[in-house]
Amino acid sequence: MLKRWEDNLLVFTLENFAKKLNGLGVDEQIINKVIEGYKKVKKEYLSGNYEEVVRYAGKFCEAILALIESKVSGRSNLDKIRMEQACKRLESYPKSNAKDEILLTALPRVARSVYTLRNKENVAHVKTVDPKFIDAVYCVTACDWMLSRIALLLLNADEKEVYDLINSILKKKIPLIEEFEDGTIVILKKDLSRSDEILLTLYHYYPQRLSNSELENILKLPPKSVYTYLQRLENERLIHRTENGNKLTLLGIKYVEENLVMKQEKSSTQ
Repeated sequence: MLKRWEDNLLVFTLENFAKKLNGLGVDEQIINKVIEGYKKVKKEYLSGNYEEVVRYAGKFCEAILALIESKVSGRSNLDKIRMEQACKRLESYPKSNAKDEILLTALPRVARSVYTLRNKENVAHVKTVDPKFIDAVYCVTACDWMLSRIALLLLNADEKEVYDLINSILKKKIPLIEEFEDGTIVILKKDLSRSDEILLTLYHYYPQRLSNSELENILKLPPKSVYTYLQRLENERLIHRTENGNKLTLLGIKYVEENLVMKQEKSSTQ
């Protein structure tokens, strides 16, 4: 199993997020709906099922509103979420600071905008532009933002933990990689060079550092081979190496996005 450690600190995962919310008194069923809904939104987006992205994003928004109401009032019912009424009710709560405004006004309004897309009927097509794709991009971004904001506003966690969670939420996931429950990944494209596989793996886990041994386990490479590739990539200034592991530089991120991610996205839309 890939060790998720960086600088001797455990990376803050969605599971840790759920535990901390539960520790704040938020109902476990609501928390599970939030986490499950979020994972489904991301999964369907990676699979290119854009209509399903919008559908699951709507369910995620229901759970987010239930979570907020559970936190501020101590009560909520997942089976009876009425989006319009729930938003109005949350916005009616007293607000004493900017955090309250974001939690009780901004978050419900973003949730309502996503829900509107889920309930729309027909929209105009512009030649080859698929409105479902446009809606899906907005929905997945809105879900990222809402979950990140919940982490910032509600969690009783130190800055490092919140930073790790938000980077995990916002980091780009790409359809060239499939991640499994044990923390390992499989690179789905077969014709990549070893150097590109290493860069893609580091991109997937960014901003974490991965040790040589972790890369060996993920890519099933012999130690001497990994060292040679890493040395070459460091000479090209695509990665930064320390005793704690390897991490992409900004130049490395640019290379992956322009030469691997964008090419994959273009080929998948043709």
